[in-house]
Amino acid sequence: MIERITNPDKLHRLLNDLNDDFKYLDINYGHECDLLFNKESITNNFSNNILLLNDIFVWANKKNHKYDSTCIFTRDRNVKFGKEIFSQFLWVSKNKKVSFKLLKTAVDFARKNNFEYISMYSTAKNPNNKKFKKFCEKLGFLEDSVNFISKIWTIEYQKK
Repeated sequence: MIERITNPDKLHRLLNDLNDDFKYLDINYGHECDLLFNKESITNNFSNNILLLNDIFVWANKKNHKYDSTCIFTRDRNVKFGKEIFSQFLWVSKNKKVSFKLLKTAVDFARKNNFEYISMYSTAKNPNNKKFKKFCEKLGFLEDSVNFISKIWTIEYQKK
């Protein structure tokens, strides 16, 4: 059953459930440079009733008393563009039947709340990256940016 999470205690439970289930995927297919999902940081920064109602939008699916999927978006008050963007923060699912329903729920919410733009991403190591790109393009998304990351001390300048 998909539900919107607006209660900090439920968010904490969701993040605990996901941390257990997705640790392997995060390590192997997540972000580069050993950047891993940090449930404490997310909990500390998002566990606020007002944020969860107005700026952090969380939907989750619970199966057998445990959360198995989530779709989290943020209200990005983008200074560069002077626009608000409904920005994907996290979208993970162990339940393929629910994954698209979570996204559809989020998009319907964004439309009802007059967001003009939506952004989504996938990590480069994700083995489903090509499928994700086709999926987004099929929905009408345009590829916009490529992001690179490095640990600061590993950057080497080469003279030509």
